[in-house]
Formats: sequence, structure tokens, C-alpha cells
Amino acid sequence: MYNNDSSPSFANPRLRPASKLVFLALAAVVLLLLDHRYAPIARAKSVVATALYPLQWLANQPINGVRRGVAFLQNQHHLLAENQRLHEENAQWAQRWHLQQAQLQALTHLDAIQHLKNQALPNSIVAKVISVGSNTDSDLLVINQGSQNGITAGDPVTDEHGLIGQITAVQPFNAEITLVTSNRTVIPAMVARTGVRTLVYGNSNSIDLPYFPADASLKTDDLLITSGVDSIYPAGIPIAQIISAETGNGSPYYRVELRPASDSRRSQFVLILPQTKHSEPSVEPKPQTASEVRL
Repeated sequence: MYNNDSSPSFANPRLRPASKLVFLALAAVVLLLLDHRYAPIARAKSVVATALYPLQWLANQPINGVRRGVAFLQNQHHLLAENQRLHEENAQWAQRWHLQQAQLQALTHLDAIQHLKNQALPNSIVAKVISVGSNTDSDLLVINQGSQNGITAGDPVTDEHGLIGQITAVQPFNAEITLVTSNRTVIPAMVARTGVRTLVYGNSNSIDLPYFPADASLKTDDLLITSGVDSIYPAGIPIAQIISAETGNGSPYYRVELRPASDSRRSQFVLILPQTKHSEPSVEPKPQTASEVRL
């Protein structure tokens, strides 16, 4: 059959591969010579390259898009890893800061306790609080000193602010403190300003002054201190400050609000004061009449 297609075909089976190679090599040499010697050919190449640039740009976009996507994912992964690392470091530094603050607070407290011991109470024993009892409402503290250190039941306990309580149970290597806020505690006290004696009672996480006579002088900001009338509490230890004191309504006693001198729940170190004569802990029932509280 007659073939109307007159266009040249390099795939003509009559041309051998060696002939194709020779023909293409000669064509390449001719094109190189023409490009090197004839300026119109160079200008034609420039025009063709300019015309084909949009096609080349479009052809490169998928590759560039893939490259940008890979770079974006790599950057995201790096940023997430860096963010996690910074969070971990921040948490570590915050924890270290809190630990250092706690250690600094403990050292400051210990320094104040040690200074008080050296200056005013050389015979006292420094102890560390290791437990606050079984719950937050407990009226007990446990310290890391016991009978091996010369501590006995009945010894009063204080810190740099004031009276905390009294030793009520002793083991060889630890001891229990019953706080002044315990409803079993009764403390002989006096008003520092006037010297009027009275009794301070623990009342379940607070302290009360229920039987201070209305005919005696008592003012806001007065300080109650231990009176020293027994052999347990030395005289002059701060117990509480008067927040308010009111009389009236026919009552023979003041209505008093107190603030303990020492916050036993925050005490980390305490001082145990040996008694001048050891006796049983001063845990007494509350008196019911005014005559029982006039010392």
C-alpha cells in the first residue's frame, strides 16, 4: 500500500543502528558549528528558550512543591522536637527553683532556731519536724529526736516565734508533740503588758481565753506569754496575740479572739526545752467556774 506520509522517520527499519548513530553525530556537529559561528542561530536559540521558559517553569513546579513540602515537614518536626525539649527544660528548671526555694526556707528557719538556741536557750535541743500526723486536722507533730537525745514526756516545744506545744510521747529516735491548739492542752499564761495571770486552752486547731475576768485590763495587740508558775513552761515564751477583746452583756469574762504566736503547721525545725523538774504533761480538764482560773 502506498504511504502518503512523507515526513522523515528515524525509526525506519531500513536504517541500521550504526547508521542512525553516525547521522545523529553529524547533525550534532553541524549544530555546534552553526551555534558557534553564526549569531542568528544564537539569537534563535535565545528566542526559543524564552518562549519555552513558561513550560519549563510549569514542569519544575511539582518538583519545587515537593521540595518545599519536605522542607516544611522537616521544619515542623524540628520545631515540635525543639518545643518539647524547651518544655522539658523549663519544667526541670522550675522544679529545681522550687527545690532551692524550699531548701533556702528550711536553712533560714534552721538558722533562726540555731540563733535562738545559742543566744537564749543553750540547753535546748534542736529537732526537725518529720510528720504532721495522719491528717490536716491532726493536733500532733512528729520530730526526729527522742529519748536517746535526752527528750522526755512533758518537755515544752517552741520555735523562733513562740510556743508550739509539749512532748507527750517519746520513743528512742522520735517523739510526738501535742500542739497548743489541741483541746487537751492547758497553758498557764499571763498578759505581758500587765502581768495578769490566766489560762489558755486549746480548742481544736485554735486557742481560747474563755475565763479572763472583765475587771482586768486587756487590749487589742496584747501579748500572752507563759507565766512560768509551773515547772514545765519557762516564763516569757509567746503564746498568742490578742486580736479583739470585748466585755459586756452581763458576762464576768472578756470575749477574746486570739492568734497563736507560732504557726505550727509551717514549722520545720523546733526547740525542745528541758523541764526544770520533769512531770506529767499538762493535759487537764477545763475548769467550769471563774474561781478555778484565778491563779
